Amino acid sequence: MLDIIRSSFGGEIVHLLSGGRLLKYPDQQPGFVIPSSFGVPVKDDVIPLSAINNDNESALGMAEKKFDSESDSVGSSAASTLSPDHIVDWYGPDDPENPRNWSNRKKLFVLAEICILTFSVYIGSAMYSPGIDQVMAEFGVNNVVALLPLAVYVAAYGIGPMIFAPLSEAPLVGRNWIYIPSLLLFAILQIPTALVKNIGGFIVVRMITGLVASPPLANGGASIGDIISAKNLSYGLAIWSVSAVLGPVFGPFLGSIFAQIKGWRWTFWCLSWISGLAFVVLLFLLPETSEATILHRRARRLRKLMGNNKYTTKAEQEYANMSLGEFAYESFVRPVIITFKEPGVFFLNSYTALIYAVMYSWFEAFPLVFIGVHHFNLIQMGLSYFGILVGVVVAASVFCATMYFYVAPRLQSGAPPETIFRIALFAAPVLPASLLMFGWSSTASVNFIVPIIASGLFLVGGYTIFQVVFNYLGMSYPRFLASVFAGNDLFRSCFAAAFPLFAKAMFVNLDRPRFPVAWGSTLLAGISLLMVLIPIVLLALGHRLRSRSKYAN
Repeated sequence: MLDIIRSSFGGEIVHLLSGGRLLKYPDQQPGFVIPSSFGVPVKDDVIPLSAINNDNESALGMAEKKFDSESDSVGSSAASTLSPDHIVDWYGPDDPENPRNWSNRKKLFVLAEICILTFSVYIGSAMYSPGIDQVMAEFGVNNVVALLPLAVYVAAYGIGPMIFAPLSEAPLVGRNWIYIPSLLLFAILQIPTALVKNIGGFIVVRMITGLVASPPLANGGASIGDIISAKNLSYGLAIWSVSAVLGPVFGPFLGSIFAQIKGWRWTFWCLSWISGLAFVVLLFLLPETSEATILHRRARRLRKLMGNNKYTTKAEQEYANMSLGEFAYESFVRPVIITFKEPGVFFLNSYTALIYAVMYSWFEAFPLVFIGVHHFNLIQMGLSYFGILVGVVVAASVFCATMYFYVAPRLQSGAPPETIFRIALFAAPVLPASLLMFGWSSTASVNFIVPIIASGLFLVGGYTIFQVVFNYLGMSYPRFLASVFAGNDLFRSCFAAAFPLFAKAMFVNLDRPRFPVAWGSTLLAGISLLMVLIPIVLLALGHRLRSRSKYAN
């Protein structure tokens, strides 16, 4: 537990403020000796840094002579003799500070914390949607304007990854210096959101809140990749994705309870409590997982311990040589270029954007069905979202089993990444079928459980498509993974922000007396049916597209 607290955000603050006297690392303890397997200098020569010890001046001289044969003199201290920079690395292959060497128990604990973090901000997207009518009445606005706070929130957490994803890779920053301050700010911002007096202020605060809510979206998968091997990464991402879906499911449910009992403003007080509790838990219990940041902190300690400012890391050198223009290019330009110049990326991003948009459009369809047709109250309507919850749990279980028993063995035998689209061939037709089922069963003569089952089936197909896309992009574009995922986040968040603004009008304009959402759902089903062609084409031609790409493997 000490190692978790020590490397957490709160632990790092305590360590720095105490000048390293509290929460000491092993290399700050008396009698510490640097292992002989540690340390690779900038040149190709390998120097056993264990020889560099203030108590062993002769070994120090040998180390310097091996590193720089042109030196004419050898000093008596590390600070005066080590002229070239030294790359700080792990203390051997079994270094316990290396996240890949953590115990399975610790890895599962960290994975659970990343899921908690993701859930605590994702729940805020549509949490106030059950109180839309109250917002319209209080501010005197129409439905589209009342939905703008939802739209700008979702759009902002699509823009956020463009900033926070590359920033979290910087050795000086890391994951936790993004996660924890943004989570605290997220919790605090719920207070002005709950107290806002006009619709303009409501929209602005929600936009800022969406931006600070984005780090888990930007970096959650990266944090899981820090601790889980490539072989098992699919399963870790599958579990994390469940928490990302649970947020939009529980949000309207809790929002409906507070909207009916206390009014729409109380949904934000509830959100402040949830995110505030997550902040308290994660402040001292979420360890840093970025390899670059962990090694940067080690180099900083060694500089102080050895009295030598030339200890550095590979990541530090890379960022030291990166200009602001290069950083801006990687953050904002390259994701857009890859999205629109790579046909496979563009169509896969379009597919996930449609799924995301339909899910958020249902925040408009569900009231039409369960309140307008089945006469539910707000709380009962909130419960109707739990069909989605069941669907995503079933989908995650089936996906992980299929990966383990069918896809992974073939990939390990040398099959191309397009093999994973075989899963999508079964999942993709579920989307149009579930949309048709939802639309045409949403009538008074059909039991309400049928459209709820349909919403669950939609998530079975949608969740599986998401996992297929993320795994394929990860295997096909490993060198530019941050840019590819940032482009995907932006693409689907913009769609999800736009669709709810016209979804209700679409359903209402295509309304028929007995079937209020049937033709609107049929339109979406037709689009998703066309999307079925994407995994079919990529299964057949994806390897050719990759062979012509300068970005893909």
